[in-house]
Amino acid sequence: MTSESRYRRYHQTLDHVSPSRIWQEAENITQADPEHNRGLLALIDLPGEEVVPVGAVRFVATSPEEVEVAISIRDDYQNKGIGTRLMRLMADEAQALGYHQLTAGIQNDNPAIWQVFSKLPYKVKRVPQGSYSNIMITLNSN
Repeated sequence: MTSESRYRRYHQTLDHVSPSRIWQEAENITQADPEHNRGLLALIDLPGEEVVPVGAVRFVATSPEEVEVAISIRDDYQNKGIGTRLMRLMADEAQALGYHQLTAGIQNDNPAIWQVFSKLPYKVKRVPQGSYSNIMITLNSN
């Protein structure tokens, strides 16, 4: 991911992150309680390489009815529908587990993520908070 993509995803500059820090975070994610944390990866075969992750989406339960969601797509695979598909699968998974709402904090100047949310078949509410917005995605149709 470029510096700009990392900033948009994590809301802070994350240049020069050490490999040990990356592995520590990966271990934290893999050891999280699966009852309250879920994630999906999009993988692709690239010429001359093993299977490579190009996208990830994850949610963490913040209450019995709500999960916070985050997504990252490798820069050279953005605008190919991967983010939309991952987000749809994650929303469907959350709904199947009994959650009623997804939430996220999204930067206002991130048109790619707004496009992803606009393609979801769920109601999306946006609450601007300066340079970012809180979003709430209602998973049930009631």
